Amino acid sequence: MPRLLLVTLMALGLGACVPYPAYRTTQPEAELRVLDEQGLPLVGASVTLIGRAHPTPIEQSRETRLTDADGIARFASRHAWQSEVLFLHGRLDYYWEWCVTAPGSGTVLAPYHAPRQVVQLRPGVAEPCPAPRR
Repeated sequence: MPRLLLVTLMALGLGACVPYPAYRTTQPEAELRVLDEQGLPLVGASVTLIGRAHPTPIEQSRETRLTDADGIARFASRHAWQSEVLFLHGRLDYYWEWCVTAPGSGTVLAPYHAPRQVVQLRPGVAEPCPAPRR
């Protein structure tokens, strides 16, 4: 009986701690169109796509692009094989946020929720995007 209990406990412990490969999207293909306060495309706005993952507070990625003549910043998708371990909290759950800044406009922080989004800036003071959490 004690041996069966020991084997069962070892199997449960190892089953939760064995790493396994997972092909994950670390950055989605994304496009953000930035408009000024009049609803016109804003050229040269700084758009940052920030990648995060629950349950960790550590920032996973950060990429910045400037908007083109149509007010659009485009981001290519990125994928990677990762070694994951299934713990009580589960696996990493990726999500993304936009940070948009432009001179003379207030900084906008917005969640990523679709491959193509639109943000309209309002007049204000441009603040830098929040520093990465480490």
